[in-house]
Amino acid sequence: MNTTKKLALAAVLSALGVVILTVGSFIQVLDLSSAALAGFVIIIAVIELQKYYPVLMYSVISLLSLILIPNKFPALLFIFFGGFYPIFKAYVERFHYIAAWVVKFSMFNMFLAFLIIAVRILAEAGFLPPLENNNLYDFLGNFKIIVFAVANFVFLLYDIAMSRIINIYIIKVRRLLGLKNYF
Repeated sequence: MNTTKKLALAAVLSALGVVILTVGSFIQVLDLSSAALAGFVIIIAVIELQKYYPVLMYSVISLLSLILIPNKFPALLFIFFGGFYPIFKAYVERFHYIAAWVVKFSMFNMFLAFLIIAVRILAEAGFLPPLENNNLYDFLGNFKIIVFAVANFVFLLYDIAMSRIINIYIIKVRRLLGLKNYF
């Protein structure tokens, strides 16, 4: 019975994650925020379901978003960062906080560089809109220090906001929904 509840919640949260990424795909202004919001779906799985469910949800949302949504950029953001990071954060924050921040920033910069390269390759292959028509791709493709500095600052704010939202979820929302002892 407990496994059935967890599987049902994982399926519903996975569907919600795909819907959020689909909305971000249709409204290009929301592509970054949809990947981050879909990552919060993974956070709920990390808190409520634990074990291997968050990884399974990450895989399902990633695969379905690559197959179903027309604009692949939100899916790439989710795959390379938005969906992976909540799972990574849950494990890394068990370390000393200085070591955790060093590991988090190292991982972020590695994925940022990889994302820039992946976006360029997919755009040149025709899977994404042409590079010259979208200023975001030009911004991401520019390997200047200022791009990485701004991205690292935004990442710092994102991590702090994520930690606060996790605390609000655990302290208030979880109690309101009655999920504390549900799983």
